[in-house]
Parts: sequence; C-alpha cells; structure tokens
Amino acid sequence: MRIAFVLGPYKPGACGVSDYTRLLSEKLEGKGHSCQRISIDRDLGSTFSSLTDNVPEADLISLQFAPYAFSHNGLSGSALLKFGQAVRNRNLQVMFHEIWIGAYPRATWLERWQGRRQKREILQFLEHAEPQTIYATNCAALDRLKQEGVDARHLYLFGNVPLAPLGDNRLPEDNELTVAFFGTLYDSFPYPLLSEQLLKISKTHKRTVRLLIMGRHREQGGLKALQDEAEKHDFQLETTGELNPERLSLHLQESALGVSTTPFDIMGKSGATAAMLEHGLTVLVYDDGDTPSGRLFAFERFREQVILLNDPSLPVKFTECMAKPKPTFFDGIEYTAREMLKSLPVNS
Repeated sequence: MRIAFVLGPYKPGACGVSDYTRLLSEKLEGKGHSCQRISIDRDLGSTFSSLTDNVPEADLISLQFAPYAFSHNGLSGSALLKFGQAVRNRNLQVMFHEIWIGAYPRATWLERWQGRRQKREILQFLEHAEPQTIYATNCAALDRLKQEGVDARHLYLFGNVPLAPLGDNRLPEDNELTVAFFGTLYDSFPYPLLSEQLLKISKTHKRTVRLLIMGRHREQGGLKALQDEAEKHDFQLETTGELNPERLSLHLQESALGVSTTPFDIMGKSGATAAMLEHGLTVLVYDDGDTPSGRLFAFERFREQVILLNDPSLPVKFTECMAKPKPTFFDGIEYTAREMLKSLPVNS
C-alpha cells in the first residue's frame, strides 16, 4: 500500500504535525505499507504548484492541513486550488489539524477578517478536490466545518510519549497528590478555579498537592500564574524542563491527576493532553463556552477520564475515578493507524 503524506515544513521535534506524521508513518510502515512525506516548504523550493505538476502515484494521499504551515499569512492562494483540481479524482484524505482563525466569540476584528479569507479558500479547495475523507481532531473544528456543510469526522490525535517500564522507579506515597501539567500553560486558563478544586480534593483525600510541570513553555504568563497559586496555597511545585520520552512517561505514571490548559473544545488537537490520557490519568479541562455544549465530546476511550474544571461535582467524580483501577496504557498510534487505513480503497 502506497501512502503519501503532504504537510508543511518537516521539523520533527519542533512541530507537532511533523511528529504526528513521522510516528504515523513508522506505524504504517511496520504494517507493511510504503509511506512518503512531501513537505510544502518554500525554503526548499517545494510548493503546491510544484506538487501539482508532479502528483505522487499513491493509493492514498493524506493532506495534513494547517493553514499557517503552508503560508506565513495562512493563505496559500491559487496554488492550493490548482492542487485540489489535480487530486480531484484521486483517493484524497484531508486531516484538519487547524482550520480558519476567528471563529470564536471573543475573536478580534482582525482575526475575523483574516479568518473569512481563510475559510473561503479552504471551502473552495474542498470543492475543487472533493476528498473521499475529511477528518478533524477536535470539537470546535468539527462544529465550524459542519456549519459550512462540510461532512467531517473525528480522527483521534495521539500522544507521542510511549509507555516506559517502571523498573526500580517507585510511585509517590499515598499522602501525596501529584498533579501533572504537560504542554502549553495558557494564560487564559482559570488558575484560581483550579486551586479551589484541588483544595477540595486535597481535603477529601487528605493528601498534599504537588504540581509537576513538564516540558517547554511558550507562554510564561501561565507558568507565573501557576507559581503564584502554588505559593498562595502552599502547594509543592516542581518544574522539570524538557525531558526525553522515557522520563516523561515515568513522570506521567507517578501522577494521579493531569491538567490540560487547552480549552475543552480544542483539547483534541493537543498531543500533550493525549499523552496524559493514554497513560491513564484523570484529566481536568476547562469549557470556555466557545463551542455549544451540545457539540462537545471527549474521545470515547477517555470519556470517564475527562472531568470539567467548572463542574460543581468535580471532587465527587474524581473520588469515583480514584476508586477504580487506573486504566491501562492506550496505544493511540496503533488506533489511529487502523482508523486511517479505512480511508483506503477496499481492493488496494
């Protein structure tokens, strides 16, 4: 089976879409399929125009779509539309990692203006290309696409932290509640509300709270807010900095609870959140109201592991989770590879 992935500049280790494509390719190749990665990267002279002139022979073309990966201003222009026409009769899958900007209630006028242009271009591309399958990773993107009449389905975006054997590493004492933070600490997250809920949990379970902050941080405001909350409430706080996958896995296994500062409606595009869930953590998330509640969902496998931070019954739900055995590790890459292969023709 020949699969061609089309994505923006290929920068594994520095780009989530690149990591996603690399891991998925490796999994598919392990199943006997042939995979190639084609980067749209102007610095290398690779554009949608050049790809249109040389569309690869493949059983499946999988376009990993993120507007700003293809263009600094998020608009690829006529070249994208011509590429769409060139692959119209091919088995094309479009995976939306990102869609247009500005489609949320508090967007600035500039975001809305730019987003309208992006939306028009994306919808025109889909009309030209007529892909066999359209996927998105999160509730917000699915909601916006469906509002425009696009028949899009959810495809799980996996984490990139494989399970590491515990070996001689010991889990924390029963009197400590280790709360893991992995991924961007967004400034807009309600850190005081998090502290309020953690204090309730701490009191109920008679455990001290230890905040474990892992990885790199793009937004220092979120880190500062979390540090202020820790000092105010006498929480222990530890920052690890960047870690290799093995150390990340060990830290996730020692944690009882995870916190995702990515809003609930776009949580599905966070590989860091996926890694926490795949390691069996109960994860607290926040619903910021940007997507109608009737359109929100958690991936079925993790439905009982996700608790809304603004849920008044959070302490009770967490106690119920703690009373159950911790879920076993979920191989998200294996799952997504199987789902993706369903896009292939039956006789391929």
